[in-house]
Amino acid sequence: MQNKILNKKEIKKIKEALICQFGYFWEEDYVYLLNENDRLFIINKDLAKIELQKVHIDRIGLYVAEVKKEQLRLSKEGSLLLVTEARKKKKKIRNIIDLTKEEVKSYFQGNDLEKDLGTESKFMLLQYQKNVLGCAKYKEGKIINFLPKIHRGEVIL
Repeated sequence: MQNKILNKKEIKKIKEALICQFGYFWEEDYVYLLNENDRLFIINKDLAKIELQKVHIDRIGLYVAEVKKEQLRLSKEGSLLLVTEARKKKKKIRNIIDLTKEEVKSYFQGNDLEKDLGTESKFMLLQYQKNVLGCAKYKEGKIINFLPKIHRGEVIL
């Protein structure tokens, strides 16, 4: 797998997309890598000093998002990183929704959630009692479940 290191212009687009979607962009200075499946990874700048093109690396960095046109679908880890840092900096996050206990159980069983959040199609951050669960797409009155099967289960709460 060959990762493309993003330049400042490409990083600026990522930053603008996250600010547009969620109102915040993490302030830590990372190197951004994009793989052939449009998955975005971040690594520490010190690690990026290694000449990555000369080394065969299967996977590197923290998977934070999937790039979809002009939007980003944050991974569970990317969602947690964004919200945790925003809370530390006392910044407000947009498009974050609190789920009930029943909704969380249904979500972790792999079900879409019926919820009226307006007419706009958008990515939402999901949380339960201040615990970040991940990112999902809201469309036509439903929160579409993107939770990987490996994270699903019956006994959650």
